[in-house]
Amino acid sequence: MDDPIRESGPHLAALLTDALRGNGPLYRLLAGAIKRAIDRGEIPLGTVLPPERSLANELAVSRATVVAAYDRLKAEGWLESRQGSGTWVRTNDEPDRKGVDAVATGRLFLGPSASQGLSGDAGHPAHDDLIELSVAAVMGSPVVTEAVTSLTADEINTLTAHHGYVPQGLRTLRDIVAANFSNDGLPTHPDQVIITTGAHQALSLVARQVLKPGDDVLVESPTFPGALDVFRRFGARAIPLPVDEHGARTDVVADLMSRTQPMMIYVSPHFHNPTGTIMPAERRRELGELAAAAGIVIVEDMALADVAIDDVTLPPSIAAIVPDATVHTIGSTAKLYWAGMRIGWLRSPEAWGVRMLATKTVADLGSPLLAQLITVKMLARRDEVREQRRQELLPRRELMCQRLEEWLGDWTWRRPPGGLSMWVTLPHGNADEFAELALRQGVAIVPGPSLSVDEGNRQSIRLVFARPEEHIEEGLRRLAGAWERYSEQTAGRPSARLLV
Repeated sequence: MDDPIRESGPHLAALLTDALRGNGPLYRLLAGAIKRAIDRGEIPLGTVLPPERSLANELAVSRATVVAAYDRLKAEGWLESRQGSGTWVRTNDEPDRKGVDAVATGRLFLGPSASQGLSGDAGHPAHDDLIELSVAAVMGSPVVTEAVTSLTADEINTLTAHHGYVPQGLRTLRDIVAANFSNDGLPTHPDQVIITTGAHQALSLVARQVLKPGDDVLVESPTFPGALDVFRRFGARAIPLPVDEHGARTDVVADLMSRTQPMMIYVSPHFHNPTGTIMPAERRRELGELAAAAGIVIVEDMALADVAIDDVTLPPSIAAIVPDATVHTIGSTAKLYWAGMRIGWLRSPEAWGVRMLATKTVADLGSPLLAQLITVKMLARRDEVREQRRQELLPRRELMCQRLEEWLGDWTWRRPPGGLSMWVTLPHGNADEFAELALRQGVAIVPGPSLSVDEGNRQSIRLVFARPEEHIEEGLRRLAGAWERYSEQTAGRPSARLLV
């Protein structure tokens, strides 16, 4: 940390004091307030925080409260400390002690539910007792296995006869991706497509071109946690764009634009993660026209576009509806086929082709070619895999809906027409606290603040229904037991309410 910013006690206390008037343990309120200040850019990355005693004096709380808050943030990966150097906000060039440079995403993959990873013996979970309803991902489609095992020596030799550096991606794969975009209503030339190492990298490539430290980005809240990590990495300030039953609320965009200076807007219009909503065509048009008039870049994340459960007709993409807007469209194999392929793609306006290729070249000189060759075979069976996933996910979603109605009737939720998760609102209490209790009962869920720009959605949780039916059944049973215990400590349960 060369010449870090040193935050004074009085200034930091002024940022945090109001948050301490909420309900709940003071150290948790303080930790949450610090996280929100970091997310908003009020406390820059690398900033050295005041000593515990100094901040405690300014806030008129005990030193133990500040120590507990700092310790909580260190455990979650927000802060670092070293004897003699103090405590500071982690920067993204510092190696995480658990090996991953992430904050929001790390909460999903570095917590206790990470024990559901490969055990080394035929890939069975290392700890079968934990029911994991937190990671919005599917097991690999049989088509993935068939594509891998169908590779011939001639196909592989064709690749290995080349030096292997193809930054833009295999032309055959870009042809298929471009054709799929065109068939879905967005005319696309293969040269507009960059093959990426997952959707996460696709967003990073755009952010690298558009954002500089301190820039504002309008981000749906709740949202995909990996997006929050990307914007934090580039030093941008995420501004929450509220979401309702029809996706991002475009009625507030003009006001947000007038009060901030956003350089980018990030949305997931098809089966939004985590709510599963579909943004109507009229909202897409309004958002595109507002952005075009202001010269703001839009990133539309279509990673879940193929994961339809109900028979719905999706509107065209924003890029197709408002061709004058600068829109980058992201896709991925992760949500339909398997996240382990790590292959995604980015479709950019023609004028951006050269700069996006240059950015990808600097990033990694190209995504793995063998994985791209396998993806060519997978995408050729896109319609087949779509139907396979629908047949798999429909009964799982319905089971989750049924058990929620039967066992947790006072929770509020909507049946999503697609995607992998349900967005549930608790009638009272705190989602972070309930998630901790649920984990002790053996079920992992994601509390709303972990998916929110401003640590909002404090009474909401995400439940993933991509797991096998027996896991969903047992997971909801455990959640019902956890909720019964939690409700004994809280009050004010409203009547049951189901939104359909």
